[in-house]
Amino acid sequence: MDKDADTQASRALRILGALAKVPQASVKELSESTQIPVSTVYRMLSSLVSSGFAQKTSTRHYGAGPIAVQLAERYRDTTLTTGSVTPYLRQLAEDSGEFVAFMVAHGAEAVCVEAVESRHMLRCCYTVGASQPLLRGATATALLSRMPRDSRHRVFDHYLISDDQRAGIEHACAQALADRYAVSSGELDAGIWGVSAPVLDGAGALGGVVTLMAPAERSAYRTAQLIRLVRRTADSLSGGIR
Repeated sequence: MDKDADTQASRALRILGALAKVPQASVKELSESTQIPVSTVYRMLSSLVSSGFAQKTSTRHYGAGPIAVQLAERYRDTTLTTGSVTPYLRQLAEDSGEFVAFMVAHGAEAVCVEAVESRHMLRCCYTVGASQPLLRGATATALLSRMPRDSRHRVFDHYLISDDQRAGIEHACAQALADRYAVSSGELDAGIWGVSAPVLDGAGALGGVVTLMAPAERSAYRTAQLIRLVRRTADSLSGGIR
């Protein structure tokens, strides 16, 4: 692939990545979020719409197209529902009685790709397709701890965080790497305790993390049990993510 073609492909992927985070967006919003000139965004969207990866709405905004939706469905079919993830999440939710999710890193964010509700009502920030900055909480720490140092620093640069914040996150990542899990309390949602453990593929690369969330008052007396259940689930999934 020549340099120009590579640049075009990179820009198209950045636009698709931006569309994946919102129901729909204007050309100006896509330009601002991707740092791609408006004229180029228009040109790229024309190709993405004609190929079915994006679609134009009646309000002159853009959203995911039918091909992108089909790809998402195939991902859920092969990797999640009929693959190895969902059955393990369901078992973890049954054993713990708590909300559980499978999270992956995408750029500078953590994205929820699968979730299983608990038998208790829980209001938290994670639903399928939702994303959060890779900065705070057990999920972010567990993901960052398994990322190369350069990749972590790109995340820090993206959010323009201070040296003190970087040092604090690096310390938390080192602890999570040693423990093979990360915990947090109230960092994303007030009163919510969470634990996350990494899932590695057959080559030892990060596939995602298993995350469990529960009200702090309900988890306080059984944190060791919940950590053990999450680690067991992540260990069982490691090497099996297709």
